[in-house]
Amino acid sequence: MILGWCTVLSIILWGLVIDRGIVAWLNRHCDQPFRDGADFLFSGILPALAISGAAATVLGAFHGLRWEIVFPIVVISMIWRRRDLVAVLRDLVSLLRKIAAQTKSGNPLPALAALTCITLCYVSSVLAQFPSGVADVWVFHIPLATGIIEHAGFVSPQIDHPFYGNIPLFFNLLFALVMMVSGHWTGASVMNIAIFFGFLFLLSSCASRWRACGFFLVAALILSIPFFRGSVGEPMTDLARSCFSVAAVLFLWRYLETRRPAELFHCALVLGGAVGGKYTELQMVGLIGLALLPTLLKRRVSLPLFLSCLCAFLAVATYWYARNLIVLGNPIYPFMFGHPGLTDAWMADYMLELGRAFDPANRHFVTNLATLQGWRDFLHILYQWFLASKPNAFVALALILAGLAVAFRRIAFLAAITAAMFVIWYTVMFNHIRWATPAYLLFFSTGFIGASLVRERLDQWLDRRVLPQIAPLAKIASSPACRVASPVIIGLLAGGLWISHWHRMGGSDIDPGKAKELDVVLGLISVDKYMESHREAYFMYRYIADHDLRTVFQPFDTANTLLSTAYNGGRDGGWQLPRYVLPAPGSDIDAFIRDNQIGYFIVPPDAGSAFLAERIGEDKIVMANSVIARMMPRSSLILTDKFGWKLYRFDADRAS
Repeated sequence: MILGWCTVLSIILWGLVIDRGIVAWLNRHCDQPFRDGADFLFSGILPALAISGAAATVLGAFHGLRWEIVFPIVVISMIWRRRDLVAVLRDLVSLLRKIAAQTKSGNPLPALAALTCITLCYVSSVLAQFPSGVADVWVFHIPLATGIIEHAGFVSPQIDHPFYGNIPLFFNLLFALVMMVSGHWTGASVMNIAIFFGFLFLLSSCASRWRACGFFLVAALILSIPFFRGSVGEPMTDLARSCFSVAAVLFLWRYLETRRPAELFHCALVLGGAVGGKYTELQMVGLIGLALLPTLLKRRVSLPLFLSCLCAFLAVATYWYARNLIVLGNPIYPFMFGHPGLTDAWMADYMLELGRAFDPANRHFVTNLATLQGWRDFLHILYQWFLASKPNAFVALALILAGLAVAFRRIAFLAAITAAMFVIWYTVMFNHIRWATPAYLLFFSTGFIGASLVRERLDQWLDRRVLPQIAPLAKIASSPACRVASPVIIGLLAGGLWISHWHRMGGSDIDPGKAKELDVVLGLISVDKYMESHREAYFMYRYIADHDLRTVFQPFDTANTLLSTAYNGGRDGGWQLPRYVLPAPGSDIDAFIRDNQIGYFIVPPDAGSAFLAERIGEDKIVMANSVIARMMPRSSLILTDKFGWKLYRFDADRAS
């Protein structure tokens, strides 16, 4: 994990160095090219990753993602841009000095914000060590990143699947850059954590003053929601591409506020990353284009700036679409034009799946907004899924309304894009709530911008009424005795709370079943012990590997072999039969059992559910149950875990 963080920080540093030179050139005619060094550091993380990803894309296109090629290029470019490197490091030192100076002057908020950020990153890093229970991680995302590493670049298809092997891979490429060094899937998790916190820094830097307070508000609005918090360390691309999409909108807002050319350039960079990560983000090109259209029509964007932004966008996003156009004849393969390698039946099933709700219980909702019922269902979904029982969502909504009240023109287009994204999600992509991640993230971001605009309106009142009232407290906080006593008191309090919690949880005999994620973060229980008690299939698959059971028949888990490998430290002992290996209809089931040397099988509690039948296929479920029914009379139950999963031993020689 430490090696992964060092790699990510190195990638960000290289991107910041390159980006600083570009920003200085674009803003050369501005009175204030940089708001300040801290703003550049906070807002430059995602553009830096976009620049690094663009450079890696060029190398990957020629199979040059090898350390013997990458390392010299990095060193030479750092020497070439040594002045920018020194400037970035100077900005970082200046930021640390400002935090120390603010603390000495009686303002502990910057130091508390920095400490909070470090703590949150540590917590996210610990939780990222939990192997994901989402099948897509092991079926697609990690294999795609591994495929990029193995080929030192890109091939078509990247994995053995014509569709998933030819999708845009910008974020999988970023995962691969870290995994090249760390050699473990947690490298992808660290990259996702960095992207998410880079977005939080960008959002907090949008406040004109009191960025430390802004970070606390950002954390309270966004990190307090499990919808986002649970995806931070997940090595999937949904949250990452959402951060890039919303960042593009924020950079556009910053450009309209400041007219600094570099803000629009950053908008193009991160928008290219979002589009290079998933087809769905093409919607953002249209939405941002519409928002920028009045400015373009008034010719407030110079031709050189427009061309620079266009080149930045194309440099990051174009490769994936150009490759598919050349190789497959369809830039957005396999949609709309053609799908070589995929049958018409497969495409029909896939389009049916995309066009309807993932959960059958939600398929009665009308998504046609040309009808009154469609609008009723849409508003019902917005309330039940995104607002109900979520106080911070209501706070964000109130902040948006307040922002519209005090500065309508400055926030109206953010609110309009948020509404448009929710409408697009509901009418086009109402398959799963995760497709609404960009819209929901922009919703809270717009709430923060609203709070910033309200605070600007209150600045004079705060400076005249509030700050004088807290001046005595500031003097006390800045006294030498307080600066020494505060960390000591905080340390003693934290230690006392840890010991108290340790005793309350049972000391050295802590019950894994009662443990929480916090207990893993505090070091009270190991990741393995926690996972065995809280993650479905984890204990079962670990047991199978520890006892080298062969061969296990598990047709009810879509990623059984991949999860078995992930849950056992990457070991693949071939313990389980792939779930798609089933007897052909009408074939000899006894011969199938004998030929595959099945000695064990697993029956989960939801083996007969309609949801599982839809995901795997009713015909396959029927066939799997027929195999289990043939083995059951000659089997004995050897293990049942707390989730109701049952492991049976099959004795072929025992009389039924």
